[in-house]
Amino acid sequence: MSRGLVRSGLAVHLADTVRLAVLVLPVAVLVLLLRHPVLDPTFRRPALHFAVVTLAAGAAALVAGLVLLVAERLRDMRAFLLGLGFWAIAGFFFIHGLLTPGVLFQQASNGIGWAPLMGLALGAVFIVLSTVRRLDEGGAVFRHRRALVLLLAGVWTAFLLLSVAAPRFLEGHAASLASARGARAGHGGGGGSGAAAPPPADMYGAGYAVSDEYGTPAHGAQHGEGGGGAGTDTAWPARTAATTAAAPPPSPWLAAGLVAGTAALLTVAALRYARQYRLGRLPLHATILAGIVLLLESLLSFAFASVWRVSWWEYHLLVLLGASLILAGIVADYRRGLDVTRSVTGLLLGEAVEVLERSYSEVLTGLVAAVEARDPYTKGHSEKVARLAAQVGERLGLAPEHVRTLYQAGLLHDIGKIAIPDAILNKPDPLTAEEYALVRTHPVRSEEMVRRLPSLRPTLAAVRWHHERLDGSGYPDGLRGEAIPLEARIMAVADVFDAMTSGRSYRPAFPPGAVLAYLRSGAGRLFDPRCVDALCAVVEAPVPVPRQATPAPGHLQAKA
Repeated sequence: MSRGLVRSGLAVHLADTVRLAVLVLPVAVLVLLLRHPVLDPTFRRPALHFAVVTLAAGAAALVAGLVLLVAERLRDMRAFLLGLGFWAIAGFFFIHGLLTPGVLFQQASNGIGWAPLMGLALGAVFIVLSTVRRLDEGGAVFRHRRALVLLLAGVWTAFLLLSVAAPRFLEGHAASLASARGARAGHGGGGGSGAAAPPPADMYGAGYAVSDEYGTPAHGAQHGEGGGGAGTDTAWPARTAATTAAAPPPSPWLAAGLVAGTAALLTVAALRYARQYRLGRLPLHATILAGIVLLLESLLSFAFASVWRVSWWEYHLLVLLGASLILAGIVADYRRGLDVTRSVTGLLLGEAVEVLERSYSEVLTGLVAAVEARDPYTKGHSEKVARLAAQVGERLGLAPEHVRTLYQAGLLHDIGKIAIPDAILNKPDPLTAEEYALVRTHPVRSEEMVRRLPSLRPTLAAVRWHHERLDGSGYPDGLRGEAIPLEARIMAVADVFDAMTSGRSYRPAFPPGAVLAYLRSGAGRLFDPRCVDALCAVVEAPVPVPRQATPAPGHLQAKA
């Protein structure tokens, strides 16, 4: 059993290292390509562009479909928004693929550059909203979910129609204007050849920098570097005028602002999922975190790479990889025995305790159950202490790793009792001095057992010293004040509260209000005042019990 936990801990650290290296790699590759243009040649393959973008849209659509299905089953607004985020990405990337020049439409459209950015921007908005806890608790917005989906579909349709139809209409208008000007010039006797600089290969081809995804010719294209000699295409001025009229080059600040805003939203989402992963170490949180980071990195390639360059292809591949990774995480959960509903629910950000309860291993669960099965009065005690300790730690603003340690320590703090005879644990009469001394050894026994498991060593302080008291009256080492680690002080108040509000073979349960009053009376002397205040806030204590109704400390002392 311990070997399995050791291997599991090493595997987690190794997996984290690999994930970090993989996530840093795209940025390193992009920097390398941009700094060394010889490594960043033009690779113009419209059919491949269409295939990659369509695959990315398909992967995002599958994620969206699964999440929206679960949202409908659970009537969960956050799941709906998460699904809508991937649905927005899927739709706009599908449009991005359709607008690829030379695949379905011969004429380029400025919409081809705006489509992926619009998809990522809308997707980022919905994904961030899905991380907001207690969103739409009344269900008022969720009732209009179908209208929201139809509205998004309407936005796609309008965007596609404008991208395809507007340039054609304006091209004909501009061609008429060019012909009229030519006729006037000929009538006036100018007699110029009418030749014009040749066009670039296409409006999404060589000679267009990344900003030119919005329709602005690059320097080389403006000076005729894209093709043959003068006079080879007399219709080019009309097409150029039409394209410019169809989508006038926007202010650089507009595109830059949209990219920056999208990056900021994706960063917020990534940070929130990173906290959840640090807390629960759930594989699905790791995959969606990696997917969001890949989408964020795709914006760098989108913003700085030149069209059709290898560096420009990178952003398409990152979107495909990001969506596929999240889809693979859901599939992996399904193969591990989870149904789709439970797997997709794991994508949603929950309360700390909720995440921790999903994360602890079956090995720990079985071990704790084996200990508590020997004493029916303490059944569930370890889990309740673990929840309370984690909530107190979160209330105190501790880092996710420390909250996770508190939860694990709560599960393990009484594991040493497995070495104490049942006759003592279940004795209904007062313990003898020798028996009580044996019971007091359980923190040390617990520490000795946990110490054998390297992945659980951060819990040792809380496990060994959860019965220490600020005035030195605790055990096993009689530590005082700040010498007691904070996690042990948190564990102390959580353990006392649950032990005293639960019945035992030798006494009935005390009312929660009475126990809270006892903890307050011992704050600063026995218990850390900050931990007591945080515990009271967590359990939402009622009006404090009057002092005369507070049981004397001697009557409140637990057996262990």
